[in-house]
Amino acid sequence: MTTPLDAAHAAMEASPGDEAARLAFHARLAEAELYLLLEAEPQGDTLAPRVFALEDGPVVLVFDTEERLGDFSGAAAPYAALPGGGLVRML
Repeated sequence: MTTPLDAAHAAMEASPGDEAARLAFHARLAEAELYLLLEAEPQGDTLAPRVFALEDGPVVLVFDTEERLGDFSGAAAPYAALPGGGLVRML
């Protein structure tokens, strides 16, 4: 399955110097509903993202479909669905 975010990313990757393609990808990312992998179920308005400690620093993972999140986690996993722009402001 190819999502609109996949298509925007492919267009950006196909034209590395194309500012319009880069901006279009980031606009699509901000508009998309993203699924943030959590450590535990949300408690009210409090979210605890699952943080992965990598050599370059900590990261959290988001997915553009519930299916991709499930494929990554291998089982049912807690998550929060958030608009991309809101997620960026939160992190």
